[in-house]
Amino acid sequence: MRMLSTSLLVLASSASAQSPPSVDCDAVKNSTVAVELAYHSQDGTRTVVQTYRDKSGDYVVWSRQTPPSTQPNPPVFVTKATYVDGVIASAELSTTYAGKYSHRTAKYTPDGLPKNFDRRSDVTYKMHAATTDGDDTIEEKTSTISYKFKSEETAAVGSCVLQVIHGEIDATNDAARTSHTFHVYFPELQISATAVDAEPIVDSLSTVFSEIKPVN
Repeated sequence: MRMLSTSLLVLASSASAQSPPSVDCDAVKNSTVAVELAYHSQDGTRTVVQTYRDKSGDYVVWSRQTPPSTQPNPPVFVTKATYVDGVIASAELSTTYAGKYSHRTAKYTPDGLPKNFDRRSDVTYKMHAATTDGDDTIEEKTSTISYKFKSEETAAVGSCVLQVIHGEIDATNDAARTSHTFHVYFPELQISATAVDAEPIVDSLSTVFSEIKPVN
């Protein structure tokens, strides 16, 4: 199951485009106000992430992803992920696909991942996932995940200047299949932006938005 979660330049608007709403950057950085980050990958996949934060490290992240497609109605994937102590604990996925894959739930158990991991160091850990598909098929898998910290900076994210942590992830599943992901984390937002081809690019940051809802 691909989690969608969790980036650096706001796209410049043309002179005729409507100006984006102003963002209270102090509230974004120093309170638990809900925030929305929209970004895209080099292949055209677009993702919108909304995080509902809690100072305790427990929070909920909604994401909506639309892959590039030549079809008039490309599929939509919506994920609700629950984090405990900064670590994903469960998720629920809904899509516009019909059949058993239109809905999926998952529970996650990490082994070796520190609570509230700040992404500023390297770590290798195992993640056990128990998923249930729409037809009640249950599947359990364990992946080995290696996170590599690359750099940290402050950068313009939308209209705000925020902390940005760059990293990369290599994951190996039970079948020895590997994947590589570019990972950009915004600690003040508690949001990760990821892509498989190159670092994703931020489109907007907002505290005024319509809540993401399940597809079905």
